[in-house]
Amino acid sequence: MGGVYFEKKYRPCIAFKLNYCDGGKDSEHVGFYGICSNKIINYNIKIKHRRWCTNEECACRKYLDKKISRADLEKTWEEDIGGDYPCYGSAALRDWCFGAATSICEAEENHLCIFTTIEPNMKESARMITAMFIIGKIFEGNDEESGFVNAGEENKYCLEFTPNEARKMKFWEIYHNPNAANTIKWGTGLFRYFTDEDAVKFLKMAVEVKRGTSEEKFAEDFLNHYCKLNKV
Repeated sequence: MGGVYFEKKYRPCIAFKLNYCDGGKDSEHVGFYGICSNKIINYNIKIKHRRWCTNEECACRKYLDKKISRADLEKTWEEDIGGDYPCYGSAALRDWCFGAATSICEAEENHLCIFTTIEPNMKESARMITAMFIIGKIFEGNDEESGFVNAGEENKYCLEFTPNEARKMKFWEIYHNPNAANTIKWGTGLFRYFTDEDAVKFLKMAVEVKRGTSEEKFAEDFLNHYCKLNKV
């Protein structure tokens, strides 16, 4: 379990809260690699009222409103078309990139980024980690564009979890809220910062989850590389 956090503690790593996306989901992939199914589009818009999903400029909203076809919707993802682009989440594991509605000023290159989500009807306490990578590039954002982080063009330290593995990667087993360590609540923010010490704990958890799989050695190499890189 992670320790108590304080507001000024050095926290160069970042965790993102992704709205659940089942695009590309199969036995090996959680999703986040394509447009959501009709069921999840309806869930995110009509039931959960997700901020971007419900925006009239969102391609998924246009599809639900029957302004574009499913084929047109898929095309926006395949061709990455400007303002009609569905969302960061649908391409999170295609581009190894994610952004936020505000500038990102505290996360740092060469530190850890993790993607988290909860499936429909899943409790917040079961929030799972779907992927992690070493940050290769940060754009802090400005008045016209949101900030984002990505793995960079040459960063090979990217690790994705299968659906079964992700459910074992429990975010709240490591992370604790800065001012309420015993409270399991994310709230409205899209990202949280955390320390290198907790990054190592997340990576050790990943090694255990990958134990006995073809990615076990890579997970171990990832952990060892991170510790050397950040002297932890």
